[in-house]
Amino acid sequence: MSSSKPEVLEAYSRYIGTAELFINTDASWSIGPNTKSLVPVHFGDIAKINDDTFGFSAVAVESSGTGYTLYVRSDADGATIVQVKIDAAGAVDAASITVLGADQLYGAENSTGKDLNNSGGLGAEPVCVEGGATNLYKSATGNYQLGPDAANLTSMTIGGQPLNDKVLPAGWKIVETLPNATGFEVFAKAPTGDVYDATFSADGAYTGGAILGATELAAKETAAGVDINGDNSLPAAAGWTSVLKNALIKEKVDAAVAADGHITYAKVVSVMDSVIQAHKAAGDSPVTADEVADLQALAGRGKALFATATGSGGDAGDYLAYVFSKMVESSPANDFYTGGQAKPVDLGNLAANVPLGTLEKLVDKWLLGGDLPTPTAGGDTATGKAATTVAVYTKVTGTLVVDGVTPHDIKQGAFGDCYLVATLESVADVKPSAITSMIVDNGEVNGTHTWGVRFFDANGQANWVTVNDQLPVAEAGATTLVFASSGTAGNSITNTELWVPLIEKAYAQANSLKFLPTAEKSGVNAYYAVEGGQGDPIAQILGGGKVTAYSFRTGVGFGDNPFIEAQYVDPSNADALAAFTATFKAALNGGKAIWIGADNPTTDSFGNKLLVGSHAFAATDHDKADPNNLTMDIWNPWGVSALPTPPGPVQGGADYLSPFGNYDLAALIGVPGIDIMIGGPGG
Repeated sequence: MSSSKPEVLEAYSRYIGTAELFINTDASWSIGPNTKSLVPVHFGDIAKINDDTFGFSAVAVESSGTGYTLYVRSDADGATIVQVKIDAAGAVDAASITVLGADQLYGAENSTGKDLNNSGGLGAEPVCVEGGATNLYKSATGNYQLGPDAANLTSMTIGGQPLNDKVLPAGWKIVETLPNATGFEVFAKAPTGDVYDATFSADGAYTGGAILGATELAAKETAAGVDINGDNSLPAAAGWTSVLKNALIKEKVDAAVAADGHITYAKVVSVMDSVIQAHKAAGDSPVTADEVADLQALAGRGKALFATATGSGGDAGDYLAYVFSKMVESSPANDFYTGGQAKPVDLGNLAANVPLGTLEKLVDKWLLGGDLPTPTAGGDTATGKAATTVAVYTKVTGTLVVDGVTPHDIKQGAFGDCYLVATLESVADVKPSAITSMIVDNGEVNGTHTWGVRFFDANGQANWVTVNDQLPVAEAGATTLVFASSGTAGNSITNTELWVPLIEKAYAQANSLKFLPTAEKSGVNAYYAVEGGQGDPIAQILGGGKVTAYSFRTGVGFGDNPFIEAQYVDPSNADALAAFTATFKAALNGGKAIWIGADNPTTDSFGNKLLVGSHAFAATDHDKADPNNLTMDIWNPWGVSALPTPPGPVQGGADYLSPFGNYDLAALIGVPGIDIMIGGPGG
């Protein structure tokens, strides 16, 4: 049975709390206290259950007495959550199957720390999804509301029915709300960039609207002084700061831009710190409407204001404009704040009258890298020794890049993200500049070193997160990194090469932006939430369109993964194989990133592992001097491991080779269960 769910390479953890929900390589569900003690979920004569069996996807599990409580969500109606009791052996108690009422749902969300119905919050409280002259909220059931604060809300309706994401056209998002003489003006943005201007009466009823042309949109933005479409392109001509209403913000911004009209990362941090300290001095007073308007005025001028912001590596101006905008405007990532804990807490977007703590957490999330992912993972199942890791954070030191970016720098840790690490190996070989350009080094400010890290979404738009110098170790006092580390500089917390573990951590944080293809884990800021995947990070790192996946067996699909275009190659058809060989040769010799997914293992004559089942690899050009070469070096994300001299079994505990060289394409595609993914601009 085909599925719209993104197919992934390896088994992975979907949820880890008081119990663990695990998805096996055949997509079936298992549960248990940890990865080493799992039982398959079964029902009567059905020995294995997956998301397609009944049209309900498993989303969370809790330990419950001698068994478990499993929560599943309807694929047809995401608001329908069902609770199922399961015994210690994994058997479903049919009599326990219960559709949760509102109060039961809210209790389950608060208990699991999981947004079970995808409403954008935990429990019954409305969440602010857009703050401004009029605040936009989403109720616990996902309906939109307008008002000055959560206690004074007007429900939005269209034709008498509540307005929610099901009513909006696919991909559209409300981006700005403004008061007008008769009620409200609400702007929604399409994935194409088109903006729809809708009017609502004072009682929240839709009264009409139309698509705005570019000239009309610009006029609306100028008249309101608001960056309606969120492209951060309001002008910042001399004297523009006269629009700022808050005396402290105006004073700090004027000082920051005095030299050349631009503002740096350190100065932005200083401005926000001044605002926070002023509120603390006033007894932790709430954020004011003038402050929100002023901070959004800064965000609206991002491209002009931050254009020449200092920083090393990538586009520091683009990074700072993006994160500042998300901090004071809106982002799906603002739904929750995790801060390295097992469970997130509700956050919401910046708005007038929100508590000071909301502003502090938003600053911590976007500027200071303090919204750390939950440092828990189910482990790398390809090793055959996967175990649940519950890590802790510690401060690290080191150099971002040492002697250039190379595949030798990369080593996977106790974390099931071989698909991502293999991508880094491939990109590091064909386009190391793409790695350095995706990271902005902010330096150390107030004792914390931070970096901006960029990933592209399926529309080719750049998305940035901020990571700090805290990385996971196994336990308090430990001195070695537990997840990805440097294959050359080692995994010491006191002096290592940082680019690999920082990108891995940033990828977990980027999942909260909800553009990664992580299905039921979308939006979760946790290491386990990005376990299991395919070769689509090639597109997320390099941009340049979709990754093409070549499969040599029928029935393989990648669901609705927007980053992957799948092509079947019939291995019994000589013409099809010849065409693929020509494509592969052009990619291998043309600087494309090449990713391999293997379902079955292979070994050399000494018993050393070459390919490993349910594992990802990178393929690189074995002979870069030959423009017609068809042989490759294949890299295992576990790190470099070479044959001893004289050749024989690998020594020192490793039982695999990486890279293993001069591997022929015909030999590779002759191994059953191989997928090859190619993507990114050449060179």
